[in-house]
Amino acid sequence: MDKKVSLDDFPRELAEVIEDGKKHGISDELMVKGMISIGNLLGKFVKPDSPEEALMKEMWELATDDEKNMLANLVLRAGKRRIENT
Repeated sequence: MDKKVSLDDFPRELAEVIEDGKKHGISDELMVKGMISIGNLLGKFVKPDSPEEALMKEMWELATDDEKNMLANLVLRAGKRRIENT
């Protein structure tokens, strides 16, 4: 299993995953759906390690489907911006 990604490494790791997905023909829509599915799964089974993670978990639990979609799209855009700036 891969090492735990630090917050500092997250933007680079996210960009790499997005680039890999694009190389394999995965659409933005499918990536967003995958992010939402992973967010839902993590929300059920992962215990937050910090107050920030606890807040993110609570926000995810409170979010509507549209809000989760918006958040996933923002994460995708942030990753793409990282790719464009490298």
